[in-house]
Amino acid sequence: MEALTIQNLTIKLKNFVLGPINLGLEEYGYYVIAGPNGSGKTTLLRSILGFYRPLSGKIILYGKDITDLPIEKRKIGYVTQSYSLFNNMDAKSNIEYGLKLMKLNKTERERRIKEISNILNIEDLLNKKPKELSGGQQQLISIARALVVEPKILLLDEPLSNLDPNVKKNLRNVLKKITKLKTTTIIHVSHFIEDAFELSTKLFFMYRGKIIEMGNPVDIINNPKTLEFSEYLGYSNIIGINSFNGFENLFYKLKNNYDDKVYAAFRPEDAKICISKCCDNFLLGKIVDVSLTSRGFLYSVKIYDKILNIFSEEKFDENSEVYVCIDINKVKIVKLANLNEI
Repeated sequence: MEALTIQNLTIKLKNFVLGPINLGLEEYGYYVIAGPNGSGKTTLLRSILGFYRPLSGKIILYGKDITDLPIEKRKIGYVTQSYSLFNNMDAKSNIEYGLKLMKLNKTERERRIKEISNILNIEDLLNKKPKELSGGQQQLISIARALVVEPKILLLDEPLSNLDPNVKKNLRNVLKKITKLKTTTIIHVSHFIEDAFELSTKLFFMYRGKIIEMGNPVDIINNPKTLEFSEYLGYSNIIGINSFNGFENLFYKLKNNYDDKVYAAFRPEDAKICISKCCDNFLLGKIVDVSLTSRGFLYSVKIYDKILNIFSEEKFDENSEVYVCIDINKVKIVKLANLNEI
């Protein structure tokens, strides 16, 4: 069953246009939306929530058109990265707030608070004020407050962004647990590709207000189709393949199945630097810059008129002439996204 259907949704905010967006999200799925800053991720979430009135299109929740429905009647939960707790209330009162707005009796409120506290293992936090809680604990209370009203859709707007790695890992486990309960459909905006790998059933990549790639997270992360998505994933070496830049012989076989203008994309770790010839498909270059990283050295190597970023654990001198071997099996052939056709 489709929980959420979005049809040709277009939102205009000053100089930014979102859409048209077309989505169909199955019930109880976990959907991650990734993309650079300003791509429209939060705008899409807030549009689903009802913050913005669309220029055109529809938002359908379980078969009901909610496009013009007020926020409070949509039965959608929303969690932000800033926690947004009431500082003058303890954790329990924060969780209970939405239940009181629903005018539920005290017995039902207590039942729901007890149930969600048990699921999230936050019973010992209920009597504490937000200032007495860590960032991770505050986010747990925010999630509990959103879930306790039994939303049909739960929107998470970068909920892990302000947390350290260990807390982030624990919260991912909590989100996995919520998913397995099959009580709500989750849409999660994130800058962390790890969230998509660990949590999502489907990943959407947004760029300039449009969704330009979507699919199983493992499949599309390992095989990006667009230059924009590959750059976002860390493929910092982007080489246009044509007959004039010197690289065409190396990438000719990879290009064979493509008619349009394409690019070869690879990560700094997908190539190696050697002092002498160390592979059949080598390129001769010159080191023009070197940076020390936590994993070794990141070199800027000039080959023809292009500067490539190459990672190595070995130390090479700046201005050295070196051989660069690119692992052809790890090179992705990508195209510019045609935003006019989406």
